[in-house]
Amino acid sequence: MANHSLSGKRRDIMERQESNQQSKAQELLPVTHRRPKTVMLALIFACLLVVCAGLGLITGPQLMASDAKNVAPTRPPMPVETAEVRVADSDKILASSGSLYSKESVVIVAEIAGRIKEIGFIEGKKTKEGKMLIKLDSAVLQAELDRAVANRNLSKSNYKRADNLLKDHAISRQERDEAYASWQLDRANVRLAQAQLAKTIIQAPFAGTLGLRQVSLGDYVMPGQALVNLEAIEELKIEFSISGKHLAEVKTGQKIKLRSSAYPQQSFIGQIYAINPQINVQSRSLTVRGLLNNSKHQLLPGQFVKIQLSVGTRANALFIPEQALIPQPKTKLVFKVVNGKAQMVEVKTGTRMEGWVEITSGLSAGDIVVTGGHQKIGPGSPVQTVPADPTLFAKN
Repeated sequence: MANHSLSGKRRDIMERQESNQQSKAQELLPVTHRRPKTVMLALIFACLLVVCAGLGLITGPQLMASDAKNVAPTRPPMPVETAEVRVADSDKILASSGSLYSKESVVIVAEIAGRIKEIGFIEGKKTKEGKMLIKLDSAVLQAELDRAVANRNLSKSNYKRADNLLKDHAISRQERDEAYASWQLDRANVRLAQAQLAKTIIQAPFAGTLGLRQVSLGDYVMPGQALVNLEAIEELKIEFSISGKHLAEVKTGQKIKLRSSAYPQQSFIGQIYAINPQINVQSRSLTVRGLLNNSKHQLLPGQFVKIQLSVGTRANALFIPEQALIPQPKTKLVFKVVNGKAQMVEVKTGTRMEGWVEITSGLSAGDIVVTGGHQKIGPGSPVQTVPADPTLFAKN
């Protein structure tokens, strides 16, 4: 019995020593070997939270309280320039492009051969109709005229003598007629010599502005040789084409608005004076001509111009500044401000009127559209509206 008791005590001592050794060994294990136990405890704790929340023991705000500090703050409204959709009458405009021409234009040429003796004009200056521009040496032609006059005078005397002799029956009627024909031929030679002599003085056929001369004093010129161009530019012709389908809308007397790249902020007004009575077979277009007052000589022949022709009016049309448009390859968009947020809207456009564009669908009167700051916002972005400076938009 004593031996049995001793054996039991010995087993207890050995078990306690083994337990202590296992505890020390556990403490010596790396952290990574103990992590599964920690993860398991965390999962158990999370499951308990979900169960408690489902039972109503823990509320939503309590669950989110620990994450509230990590939520990003709300984005402040972005300031953008805006304008209101306006209502105005809209002209139906036919747009085209064309060229300007002098009302009258000519290249002055020599009609006869000769040496230039005098130049009576200054390049680029105005001249009057009939003013002498160039004078050729006339000595030879003057001598020919003098000879022709002498021959005419002689033949005239011969005719008068023959006529008297015929009355006395001293010569035949045929001889008298031959003397008369000789006199008339010499008269014609005088007129021919006078005409040739007149061609040595080259005059302006109409009032206008002279171009750059192509010859110098002393040059020997040939018939047909260009000397200088003359342009009547107090008025200019405008020539342009429109589609034949608008034939019924175009009339003589209608006003034309023109723009030139030389004066981007200025428009010019002309008037239709002629319409070609035939439509071009290849282009199916109609050629139209107008006249433009150019007394200040701001425009010159040969310039390219953009043309607008008003052929009707549409009341209560909607307009927005051109800056509000966001052109896309196949559509046009604008940002409309709705309840403090930017809303992207597809629109269709009509007539353009000097800084404004007509909207035929997509917007309503009174809508607010973004005109500046598009690059800073997107659909749904909160915005702070700042009225745009109205002077930034052209007035029609």
